[in-house]
Amino acid sequence: MRNERYSISFVARHFGMRVSALRYYDRLGLLTPVERKGNVRYYGRGELRRLALIQRLHRQGLVNLADTATLLADAPARGREKEQEREQPGWHDVLSTSADALQERIRHLQDAHRTLEHLLACPDPDPVRECPYLREQLDDAVDTALDTGSAESS
Repeated sequence: MRNERYSISFVARHFGMRVSALRYYDRLGLLTPVERKGNVRYYGRGELRRLALIQRLHRQGLVNLADTATLLADAPARGREKEQEREQPGWHDVLSTSADALQERIRHLQDAHRTLEHLLACPDPDPVRECPYLREQLDDAVDTALDTGSAESS
């Protein structure tokens, strides 16, 4: 395996991010450079692999940055006291919660896609304002919101 080192500016450019983001990741302990020469940080292949994982987890919306830190923590949650585990979720909890949230987003996106397809095929001249199918969906949304709101206002 190559033992090459890449400067922070090189990494930022090739990974499509700002140097300040890499410095921020360093401050958070997410991505520590393999060495420093003066003020310049250098990364090896292992660090670049970790950065690719951070991007996959965070930038693709799989988990937020704080949860990324939990997943990449050097010490696994095993063996900690139960109280500490409740305060900071372990990697399994983070992934499970993220998978559930992603599934919910997929459901919403599928609903949105069906609505757009219907509006594109709707015979009404102004489907956004006149489509009976859309109007029915909007009335259902209003009724749901009012039902939820009336339970809270009571």
